[in-house]
Amino acid sequence: MIHVPSSHRIGLGMAALGRPGYINLGHAAALHGQTDAAAMAAHARAVLDAAWQGGVRYFDAARSYGRGEEFLGEWLHARQIDPAAVAVGSKWGYTY
Repeated sequence: MIHVPSSHRIGLGMAALGRPGYINLGHAAALHGQTDAAAMAAHARAVLDAAWQGGVRYFDAARSYGRGEEFLGEWLHARQIDPAAVAVGSKWGYTY
């Protein structure tokens, strides 16, 4: 059995933050048409900041999530967050 620290039992997925095409069912309206890279990065930072403040320490990223990994990496670096303070899940073993 894998032990999951209680601080990592809820996470934030980066799919919709890194790839606007993942946003469906009208949820893109919250972006007010601002889906260029700079706006998406700013939106991702705001969501990541809120998640961090809420205690989220687990983040789900993948190459297929558009710029999600990039946004997460930039945010972690800019906030000078110790890598030991977070857990990042990803995917591997498949090709496009």
